[in-house]
Amino acid sequence: PKHYMLFADGMESFDVIRKTLTLEEYIGFLKGNILKYRLRAGKKGDASICIAKSDWYADKLAGYVESQKQASIDKDWGKDRSDYD
Repeated sequence: PKHYMLFADGMESFDVIRKTLTLEEYIGFLKGNILKYRLRAGKKGDASICIAKSDWYADKLAGYVESQKQASIDKDWGKDRSDYD
């Protein structure tokens, strides 16, 4: 959404948060928002909106965890694994 855009290059507040926090802090941030939106679903407006927001954070968490796993594999094995195939 437009109200989250901070800079002309399209960087959003979420990008600043992600780049500012450590790995552990970022994962905690995502988990905290997942819980927040799940726990308040139906108590602040339409429950489906809160569930959708929770799912958005859960998707971010899953994507981030997967990217960290891949980065770890790439680091351990090297990006060019043609020698091992």
